[in-house]
Amino acid sequence: MQVIATHTILADVVANVAGDFADVVALMPINADPHTFVPAPSDVARLADANLVFVNGAFFEEGLLEVIENAAVEVNIVEASQCVPILPFGAHDHDLEAEHAAADAAETAAPLPEGEFAERCAGYYEAMTILHGGEAHADHEGDEAEQDAQHGHGVEPLGPLYVLDCAGGHGHEAEAAADHDHVEGGCDPHVWWEPHNVIFWTMTIRDSLSELDPVNAAAYAANAAAYIDALDALAHDEIRPLIESLPAERRILVTDHDSLGYFASAYGFEVVGVVIPGGSTLAEPSPAETAALIDLIRQEGVSAIIVGTTVSSVMADQVSAETGAQIVRIYTDSLSETGGPAGTYLDFMRYNADVIVGALGASS
Repeated sequence: MQVIATHTILADVVANVAGDFADVVALMPINADPHTFVPAPSDVARLADANLVFVNGAFFEEGLLEVIENAAVEVNIVEASQCVPILPFGAHDHDLEAEHAAADAAETAAPLPEGEFAERCAGYYEAMTILHGGEAHADHEGDEAEQDAQHGHGVEPLGPLYVLDCAGGHGHEAEAAADHDHVEGGCDPHVWWEPHNVIFWTMTIRDSLSELDPVNAAAYAANAAAYIDALDALAHDEIRPLIESLPAERRILVTDHDSLGYFASAYGFEVVGVVIPGGSTLAEPSPAETAALIDLIRQEGVSAIIVGTTVSSVMADQVSAETGAQIVRIYTDSLSETGGPAGTYLDFMRYNADVIVGALGASS
């Protein structure tokens, strides 16, 4: 079976569930910027020949969606994040403007529809509750289970992806929100920065593979169960103790673009500023925005600017030169080369958390 995932992080998760029963490849190469990537003719041909294509969803792929849909006309296209509770951009900020923006974005969410996706996602939320020591109840409402799955982070999600239209969703996502306003750029697609969201990915991948290849469903279920255990251990036994070693007052982030919202919400960080406004690297800051960021970094005493490997550091270098904050490189939208420090999703999270904590704790 030929399976394509749009980016390397998603492809690694798919490969862990598929095991030996599928040939899994990433559409975008390592360190490709998903906001600017243009597929080659060979990529388009691979899409047409695939049995299954996994996309991130929440408009992460931007201009790629039309290419994927046109090339993979007869192919099942699955949004891996369909059951992930989506946060609005800026959900990690603690100012009134961000709260108003989140409230406005939430109003555009469609009511929870009945049917396949509501039932499937409710089952995933129940499984997450059980994973964390809760008890599943047959009459447990889907929205309540979804809230339980947020782990009490105090951030109100817009809703699961399948009820949202994140400025260009396709398939069930667009149909579910056909009579509702777009969440114009309001959905944060960087869901993998919270390992529990990748558990939702894993469940979706397991069931999608099993539907297409029921003969090997038991293997997909076993692989998914083992990977879910690894993800949960990563979140609770590795990442959280590491973050808790960093004093709360030092959990202040400035990033290249708005990509660490889920990480910040999950682990008690505050993203006080971004070099490139918004969640896309296609935007450019105005001189006034850059000047305001420089003033903010000086005022807050921020010691590091976090820059992803898929993003040019030119603008961040300018801010660094003006403020003395060091440039710290992490992997944000892509894994590293195989055998590198972030060659798998599990290593991606370990490496990035260690680098972030090291950079912010260095001057404490």
